[in-house]
Amino acid sequence: MKKSVQLNNTTIGEGSPKIIVPIVGSTREEICSQAREIISVKPDLVEWRVDLYEEIFDYEKAEKTLDVLAEILQEIPILFTFRSSLEGGEKYISAEEYHNLNVWAASRQEIAMVDVEGRREDLDGKALVGAIHDAGTPVIVSNHFFHKTPDKEMLERIFSELEDTGADILKLAVMPQNELDVLRLLEVTVEMKEKTDKPVVTMSMGKLGVLSRISGGLTGSALTFGTVGAASAPGQLPVQELRTILGYL
Repeated sequence: MKKSVQLNNTTIGEGSPKIIVPIVGSTREEICSQAREIISVKPDLVEWRVDLYEEIFDYEKAEKTLDVLAEILQEIPILFTFRSSLEGGEKYISAEEYHNLNVWAASRQEIAMVDVEGRREDLDGKALVGAIHDAGTPVIVSNHFFHKTPDKEMLERIFSELEDTGADILKLAVMPQNELDVLRLLEVTVEMKEKTDKPVVTMSMGKLGVLSRISGGLTGSALTFGTVGAASAPGQLPVQELRTILGYL
C-alpha cells in the first residue's frame, strides 16, 4: 500500500505534485520579507534553506527567526533544509554539527519536516533519520549531483540506499548533460514509483531538465519546486507558471 505524508492540510504522495517554494534569505529581515511575498501565491510548502542564513549556528537567534517565520506563514508547512557544501549548498558543516542541527530543528513544533543528506560518507544517515523520527517529525532523505547524472544502475542503487535509511520521502536531484540524461531520470522515477511504497521526488536541474519539474503527475514525482523571486537551484519555474502548467497535465 502506498504511503503518504500529511503536513497540516497538505498530503504529499497523493494527487498532483505539491508545489514547494524556497526561502533563501541570509538575514532575518530578508527571510521574513521573502515569506511575506511567498504567502500571496499560496504554495503547498515552504523550504527554509538555512545554510544560506548567516546566523543558523546561533540557536537562540535561529529560534527567534523561526518563530517570526512561522507566524508569517501560518498554516503553510515549513521544510527545514541545511544543504551542505558537499551537495551544492552554501556552507560546510561537520557530520556531528549536521546531526545536532537537524535533530534540533525536528524538535521545534514550527518545523513540519526535515530534509537530510542521507548518503554523506561521514554520517550515519539511518541514525539521523531515526533521531528525527524520535522527535516526531517526518524526513526527506536526499542526494544531489550538481555536475552530472549518474548511469541507470547507479541511480537505482542510490534510491535503494536512500530507502534503507527509513526516511518518509526519497529525493534525488541531478544535472543533465544531454536529453538522454533527463529521460533516464524520468524512467528511473517511474520505476521507483512502482517499487517503493514511499513518495519519490526527482528533478533534473537546469534548462534541459525543466520537463522533470512539470511531469510528476506522469512519473510519480510528488513534489516540485517553484520560485517567488530567487531560486534555490537552476531550472526552477515561477510558481504561477508552474501551477498553470500542472493544471493542464
